[in-house]
Amino acid sequence: MKPDAQQKQPVFRLPDTISSEQDLNGLIVEIHECVKWLSHETIKKKTGASQADPPPTVSPAAQQLMHDYGANETQLESIIKELENLQRKSQVITITLAAPPSGTIKKTLVGWCRENIAANVLVNFSFNRGILGGMVVRAGSRVFDWSFRRQIMSASDKFPEVLRNV
Repeated sequence: MKPDAQQKQPVFRLPDTISSEQDLNGLIVEIHECVKWLSHETIKKKTGASQADPPPTVSPAAQQLMHDYGANETQLESIIKELENLQRKSQVITITLAAPPSGTIKKTLVGWCRENIAANVLVNFSFNRGILGGMVVRAGSRVFDWSFRRQIMSASDKFPEVLRNV
């Protein structure tokens, strides 16, 4: 089997602002609302109804997806199917930090993960002040602990010596 056949390129890449499972679910709901609105507007035009409803308000990420991949009803249904497929099949990792991450840190970490792990990996964020700093990454049943707490605990025998020299 060719290596390229194993890593099939996604139809589209999720924006880095859509990082978690909740973000992806919200995006699907937004596009469903647009499909419903388009369907209602089509029926109104066919029946001669003059009252047009304003389109639903959507996030910048949904706007960008619809702009890039089409905004008619058929294209939106196709986008929804692709997003639902990503929801089922995407790898999910959880990054735990010592404090809630800022938008810039989230975007940077998601961008790195999508460049180095998988193009549409979903990244959930959590925080735990007990790790003191650094991060803990969980991918499936594997845990990678790069926290300061683990580093301090693994060198606990040297800690008293460091304190004496202070």
